[in-house]
Amino acid sequence: MAPILTRFARLSALVAIAFMGATAGAAEPPKFAGMAGDFSPIDPPEQIATPNFQDKMGQPVNLDSFKGKVVVLNFWATWCPPCIAEMPALDRLQSELGGQDFAVVAVSTDREGIKKSAPFYRRAGIKHLTLYNDTRGNLLGAFQGKSLPITVLLDRDGRVVGRIEGAAQWDSAEAKALIAHYLKEHAS
Repeated sequence: MAPILTRFARLSALVAIAFMGATAGAAEPPKFAGMAGDFSPIDPPEQIATPNFQDKMGQPVNLDSFKGKVVVLNFWATWCPPCIAEMPALDRLQSELGGQDFAVVAVSTDREGIKKSAPFYRRAGIKHLTLYNDTRGNLLGAFQGKSLPITVLLDRDGRVVGRIEGAAQWDSAEAKALIAHYLKEHAS
């Protein structure tokens, strides 16, 4: 009888370890509060078909080109004071974490496109964010953005894992912990 109990105990322990491992990736993301609202996780993640937007040369870009990276997708405009307030933090975040696994994609919704956003980048000293524009608001509409700024967090598969409306301190320890959570979740 003892060998059966011992095997049962080992099996139970293995099942418990496997279960803990399976649920560890499904842990709740860390809390992150913005100035007007909190980060709202989306579970299960949503796949959204997205239209193209433009790079600084006016060439089409699609979010598919960022697959494999966790992306902070931020919508902003030069006429939006909360957007302007958070841009330096987004720039610092890209400077610190941007690379093979992570990117900040800040998309201007200014109707005048690069004519408005490029001078703003120069005046504000934004050096690490690439200029992107969504002059028609199609990309913002795909994410059901109703006000600015709005930031959507995408996982490595390009799925929406959460969002926050309003400005946030994106270079804070809390923001970095949130990003680290999603970087670890599906690490390659």
